[in-house]
This record gives sequence, structure tokens and C-alpha cells, in this order.
Amino acid sequence: MLPLLQCVALCLPLLLTPIVSGAQTPPPGFSSYKHVRWGADEGAPDGINQIVQTADGYLWLAGEYLYRFDGSGFERIDWPAGASAKRASPSGLMVSRSGELWVGLRGNAGVAVYRRGALRDMGMPDPPRTIFDLVEAPDGSIWAASGMFDGQLRRLRKGRWESVGDALKLPGGAVMGLVFTRDGTLWVALTHQGGDSGALAYLAPGASRFQLAREKLSGRPHIALDPDGALWASDTTGTRLIADAYGKLATHPVHFPAAPNIRTATLAFDRGGGLWGTTASAGIFHVPAPLVPGTAPSTFGVANGLTSDFAYSAFADREGSIWIATEGGIDQFRRAAATQEPAIPADPIHGLAIATAKDGSVYINSSQALFRAAPGEAPRRILALGPGDLSMCTARDGGIWIVQPGRLLRVLGDRAEPVAGHPGNAIPTNCAEDRLGRLWVALFDRGLIWRDARGWHDAGGALAHRQAWDMIATASGDLAFTSPPDLAVVRDNQLTVMKGLGAAMIAAGTRDIFLGDARGLVRLRDGRATRLEESRFPWLAQLRGLVQTPRGETWLIGRTAISRVATADLDRAFVDPHAPLERSQFNAQDGLLSQAQHGGFTGIQSVVGGDGRLWFLNRQGAAWFDPARLARNGLVPPVRIRSLASNGQTWRDPDSLILPAGTRALDIAYAGLSLAVPQRVHFRYLLEGVDEHWVDAGARRTASYTNLGPGRYRFRVIAANNDGVWNRTGATLAFEIRPTFIQGWPFKLLCAAVLIALAWLAYSMRMRVVAGRIRLRMAERFEERERIARELHDTLLQAIQSLTLRFQLAVDDLPPKQPGRPSLIQAIDTADRVIAEGRDRVLDLRSREGGDIDQILRDLVAQQAFTAFTQTGIATRGTARPMDALALDEVTHIAGEALFNVRRHAHASRIQIEIRYGAHFTLRIMDDGIGIDPELAATGKQGHFGLAGMRERARKLRGSLAIRPLPDRGTELVLTVPGSIAYKAGRRGPFARLWSSR
Repeated sequence: MLPLLQCVALCLPLLLTPIVSGAQTPPPGFSSYKHVRWGADEGAPDGINQIVQTADGYLWLAGEYLYRFDGSGFERIDWPAGASAKRASPSGLMVSRSGELWVGLRGNAGVAVYRRGALRDMGMPDPPRTIFDLVEAPDGSIWAASGMFDGQLRRLRKGRWESVGDALKLPGGAVMGLVFTRDGTLWVALTHQGGDSGALAYLAPGASRFQLAREKLSGRPHIALDPDGALWASDTTGTRLIADAYGKLATHPVHFPAAPNIRTATLAFDRGGGLWGTTASAGIFHVPAPLVPGTAPSTFGVANGLTSDFAYSAFADREGSIWIATEGGIDQFRRAAATQEPAIPADPIHGLAIATAKDGSVYINSSQALFRAAPGEAPRRILALGPGDLSMCTARDGGIWIVQPGRLLRVLGDRAEPVAGHPGNAIPTNCAEDRLGRLWVALFDRGLIWRDARGWHDAGGALAHRQAWDMIATASGDLAFTSPPDLAVVRDNQLTVMKGLGAAMIAAGTRDIFLGDARGLVRLRDGRATRLEESRFPWLAQLRGLVQTPRGETWLIGRTAISRVATADLDRAFVDPHAPLERSQFNAQDGLLSQAQHGGFTGIQSVVGGDGRLWFLNRQGAAWFDPARLARNGLVPPVRIRSLASNGQTWRDPDSLILPAGTRALDIAYAGLSLAVPQRVHFRYLLEGVDEHWVDAGARRTASYTNLGPGRYRFRVIAANNDGVWNRTGATLAFEIRPTFIQGWPFKLLCAAVLIALAWLAYSMRMRVVAGRIRLRMAERFEERERIARELHDTLLQAIQSLTLRFQLAVDDLPPKQPGRPSLIQAIDTADRVIAEGRDRVLDLRSREGGDIDQILRDLVAQQAFTAFTQTGIATRGTARPMDALALDEVTHIAGEALFNVRRHAHASRIQIEIRYGAHFTLRIMDDGIGIDPELAATGKQGHFGLAGMRERARKLRGSLAIRPLPDRGTELVLTVPGSIAYKAGRRGPFARLWSSR
């Protein structure tokens, strides 16, 4: 098919077609399988001879060492340190019904079982040189056969090993296989010395000896059970059915010839009943289900990509994949979603063209040949078209149109009929037939022409100068074509041009027109264009094709992958800007061998056949999907914690761990054991107490943590398989990190005690500073008071006393009868009283250094002159301490004011005074008087300053003063002063001496 521009035709196929690494068309019989290999370059071990799968989903490989495979990496399983058989290599593998892995060993090492993350020796006495095969009997006993010509057959029953080969008369030869059929019969395949002939023996249930079967075997035969439980044998002559599931020998055995150059054949069956076998010399062979007698097996070897022609065993896993053990690694074969059709060759120069007919046939042009794929059939070559470029499109009355330079063909079924009258030799680039029966053809360097019953016509009017890049017939039968940068739609004879919609891709849906470019996907519905932006769905950029099927699916052909979405979801996404668009993606992991044809080739790139198969063109030819047979992998993937590694130590398959003290960093390896497409297994994990939300790990299989502290942790991981089926339970690992001494609670308590001590010292220092400042201010005040007292004493009082003496002398000189003498005597007496009161006030102004608070209080009580009916008492609690003179003075004034108020207002009959020495100094005065109003106690009486002055004095001492009524009657006054202020320095508490020494 010719590109639009000649330079595109010559250059783009060379510049834009990448080299597809390893893209090989599979041989017949293998085209419907996706082959994946793990060789030395992928880290696979050499010399693998057997594969099994345990219930947890791991593949186990026997070679020089024992390995397990999680779809991502190969983990070598060694014997525990100190084990006597740690150098023995595995020779046979078996999984018991309980899910345990049993390992037969070389080097007289007997049998081992993998339990709780380690191999355990099963204690076989005097083991043979090699344990080649293992099988579990219906009663749970384990049978182990030697691979040498020694006739040794062992049985483990009720915990004891016994040698039963001689006792049961096992025929001579080396054991090549052990199988129990459903009826309990044990079948043994044997080979004789030299390997030229073999035999088949069986031990019936309850029998005391083996019997030879009549079936003659050659070489080194092997036996296996098919999905129905029937017994099959394979040797150098072929593969055949031996007995049904209940041991009844086949009367008309099904036989398949041997693959060429076979050395020794092992066999396995897939879930559908297909036969797979190895040759140990020429790769593998396969007979697909249903097994038709006489069908020649298809072969697959190194030339087709197998890791080695020396293939030793085949195994079918729980998800339906077939695994091959070879000398060079392992190979996987699984049903591919896409099938690259081997009959359609590639044509990188001219490209391929495709079209569908009304009867559902798909026609494909490639390499100057036309192929037809009728519904349900493989493509057949029906016509040689000769050199040159062409266009193909659907004929509305049946068949297809093929337009070549100077020639028009109508193809119906396998027949092609020329239609005369095609004008000129211009090169066609596209064609389409509208609902009026007009065949439109876009010609290179000429434009559009069309044909009806009257012949050919040049497009006129607005169509005369339009170049068509891609052209389609819509679902309603209109003609639509891109003419960059515009889209043109011809409905009957009416042309509609939509500016700016001339995208690289145009496709017809079941209702709409779709256009694709680098910005995303555009839908044209009822004349209105809506776009899904590439920023919202990146995989919608640069589409090469779009097909909508009657099943309600939309398939979108991208450059490197194909996407399938529900058509209803696609419609919803065009309407709702927040609607999701879930898709199934298909790429090289699903059997696609090549990318889609690049944009240099025009025309439709994908169609739906009458049988529902979706066909699309690529650089290797053509491939197809059968949506009805696309099986979704519904198996929930097992999730396992593979290991935890920290500080150079690794714990395999841990359930719970106690890690060494001081552990800060660790790595947790986990596995999601879905092996169908292991690259698509998706993980999320969470470390409780560290991660706030689930961490989306993608395909990453290791979680790393640093800066962990001591404590208990719980790690959780969940996984989804290749089709998005999640195991929401996942796997869990609980572990504990022990604290170091510094991280432990004794150290923390010690630190807390030190901090408390430091806080106490800081508090004491602060209190000492505060007390010092208070004392300094009080000392300054009292020094001023003492200065005033001295001034009063030395000046005013002495002056008054001197005047008094002079007046006394004057009075003494007056005659007794002098009229003014009595008044002078009275004035002198008054002056004496003033002098006495002045001395008292001067004494009050001076500090009471060394005063006794008990005695001071008694003096204050005496000064109030309570009535004889008032009882007073003073009690002392604690060890008396000398009080600071300044503090004592303030306390005295507070106590004096309180006793004055009691005498004046309380009308009390009993007064109790309590002095308490402790960390704080406390003075408590209680009476049983009429009490005090709580509001008055809180605020004082307006115009009176007694209570206010008491509180001011208490605040100066950094103390507290509480005045409150008692519950019964009376009033209570409590004065509390910090000991650091109340007591003399050096006697403030337990740290005073220590602080003073510093």
C-alpha cells in the first residue's frame, strides 16, 4: 500500500521501523503460545533437570543446587550450617499432598524435606547413591527409587524407612519414573543396561509383588498422568496411552510418533489436555488438545529461542503455564492473548492492507499476495496481485474492492473479478464505498475520484482540490476522510468540513467517528467533537487504529501496545471529566511480536472478522485476538515474605522475629507468586507504626527501612496478579527490635532522675536569686526605716525631751498657786506620753533580729487585751528554725493586723494560732467568731486597707494569703511563705549546703 508522499514511501520504513530484538515467528503448533526464557543472561542457573511447584506458589528447580523461583529471581537454598549433607545436590523433587517439598539427593545423602525455611534430613539409613524419583502413595507413605541399576526401592511409612525392592520382586533395571494411578496401583518405568530397551512394571493394590506389563518400551522411558488420571508412556518410538485412571490397560492405545532425534523423552500435560515432552537432545515437542491419534508433534528448539536443546523435563503450573527445564535455564510457554499469524508475511516496504467482507471474511494483502481468513479458519493465500501499490475496502454488496494503478478488482469469496474502466495509472492511497454505492478513491497527486453505475467521475466543487490522507465509510454509510489540518464528511452530496480535526488516525465506531493524534482521542458525535486529553490518559496518544465490537468492547491500537476498554466506560469518560477508564493492556508480554505499522502507511489498520476475531496489522505481518477466548487469570496470587536481612544476617521465610538490639536498618524481600506474567504483579506494603498509608511499590519486590527504633513492628504486603486480581489478605511479618541499654527504660529513668535533679537545682538557684532580691529590697527598706528611726531618736525625740526638761524647770520655779502652772504640768505629761509613743514607733521601725515568732505572737495577743472570756492558744508544728529578720517583720505585721481584726469584729470566744515549720513557713489563725463574708474576704471593705495591706505584704514575701470563713462558724487565715525566704540563709532545705559549697 502506497504512502501519501513518495519520500515517505522510500524513507519512513527505513527510518521509523526499529529492529525487533528476538522477534521470531513461532513454529506451527506454538504460534498461540507466548514463550519467555530465563537463561544465563537472566540469572538462571545451569543444568536444571526438574521443576515442581509447591502450594505456596514457588517453582523449585533441581540442578547442581536447589533453587526456588518467584518469577523474578532465583534463590539458592543451601543446607543449614553444620548439616552433614550440605554438599549433596538434588536429583529428584516431589510435592506431597500436604504441600511440602521432598528432595531426593545424590552422594548417598538420602532424602530431605523443606520445612520452616530450611532443608531437614529425613534420616534414611544406608541411602543409595542417588534418589532419582519420589512419589506419595494414597495412604501417605513416601516411595523413593534409586536412579542406578541397583534395584533399590525405599518406603517411608509411619516414620520408618524400609527397603522393599527385593521383597516386592521389583524387576531389574534402573527406575526412570514412579506413578500412582487413581486406583492405588504403583507403576514403575524401567530401563535396562545400555539404555536400548525398557519395561513397565506395576504393583496392584494389596499385591505382594510387581508384575511386568505387556507394553514394551524402548530406551529410557518415562510415564505421566494426564488431567483425567490416565497413564501415558513416552520413549524413543513415541508417546502412547497405557491405562485409564483406574489401571485398566488401553485396548486401542492412542499413539503419537516420536519427535526427530529424540534421546529420552519426558512428558507432561497442560490444563487443556495438550501433550508436552522433552527430548534431552532436540528441544521439546507439543501436541495440542484435543489429542488426535497420529498427529505429528510440533517441535521447538534453540533455533526458535529455547534456552537449550538439551531439555530434561516439562511441568504445568497452577496457572496453566508450561515450564521446561533445560541445560541452559528454564523456559515458559503460556497461552498468548495475541496470535501472530505465521501464514501472513511481513512487507516493510509497501506495508500491509486489510479489509472485511459482508460474510465476515478478513482479507489481508502482503507481499503481492491476497490472503483470506474465513470465519473460524486460518488465512489462505487466494490471489497473486503482482507488483505495485494498492488500496482495499469493503464492498457494500459483498466481498471487497481492490484498487491498483489502472485496475479495479471485485473479490467475492476466493474469486476475483476485474471491473473495467479504471481511469489512468495514478497510485491509489485509500478507498471507501458510501451508502449510495459510490466507490471513492483517493489518488496520489490527483485527489478524489468516485465511481457509480455510469462510470468514473472526478470530485468537483469543494472536493476538487482536497487531498485525502485516511478515508473511511462511517457506520451510517457516510464518507469521512482526513485532509490535514481538517476533517471532511460527505453525506450524500453535502460536504461538511471541520477545521483543525485532521488527525493522523481516523476510525469508524459503531456510532461515532474517532480521530487520534499526539494530543489524545477525539470523538465526533452528532456533529460535536469531544476530546480525551493525553494528559488524562497518556496511552491514548498516537493511536494507529480503533475498533468497536458487538460485544461492547473498544480496542485501541497504539504504537507499542493494544488496549481494550468497555465501550460504555469510554462513552462515560467523554462525558464526565472525572470518570475513570479501566483498560486491559496487551503488549509483547501477551504475544505481540511487533509494533503497529507506523504513520507512513495509510488505510485501516484493524478490523473485526465474522467470528469475532480482532485482526490488526503490524510490522511482522498480521496478528489477531479472539476476545471470546481471552481467559482472565482469576487466581488470587499467593503472597509470601521471602526474607528479612539486616546487619549482614538473613532470615528466610520468617513468621516472627526478634532482632538484635540496636538494629536500625533492614530489607524485607517479598514475593507475589503469580507466574503467568510475573512482570505485571503489583505490590503494596505497609509497616505499621512507620508508614501512614499503603506504599505503592509497583513491581518492586523489596522494602527498605532505616532509622528504626526499638519496639514491635508489623509489616504487611498485598499483591495483584497480571489481570488485577488482588490478594487483600497478603502476607504479614511481625518483628521486634530489642532496645540497647541507652534505648532501654532503666537508662531513661536514670536520665529522668538526672533531669529532675537538675530542674530542682535550677529551681533552688532561681528561688535563691529571687529570695536574695527580696531580701535586698527589704533590707534597703529596713535600712531606710532604721535611718528614720535614728533620725527621729537623735533629733525629734531628743529635742522634745530637752524642751520637756526646760518646761519642767520653768514649772518648778513657778509658785504652786500660779494659775498657769496646772496647764503646764498637763502639757509636760502629754509630752512625756508622746516621747514614750515615739520610742515605741522608733522600736517598730527597727528590725527584730533574732526574734522568736512564738513570743512575738504571744506579745501581740497580750497587746490586744482580749476579754477574760476569750481563750487563746498557740501551737508549733515541726522543728523551729530561725527566721529571717525581714520576713519576720512582715509576718509580725500580718499577724498583728489579723489579731486586731479578730478582737474588733469577730466577737470570738476562742482563738487558735498554729505555726508550722517545713519546706514552707505557714501561719494559721482561726477563731470561732461570727465569720466573714466571702466577698469581703476576697476584696476587702471599701475605704479600709487592712486586708489589702496584709496581701501586699504576703506578695512581697512571694507567699500566699488565704482568708476564708470556716464551715461551721468563724474565720481562718492561712499565710504561706517559701522557706527560702522565710528562714535564715543556710537553713532552707536539703540542697542548701551543697549549693552554698559551690
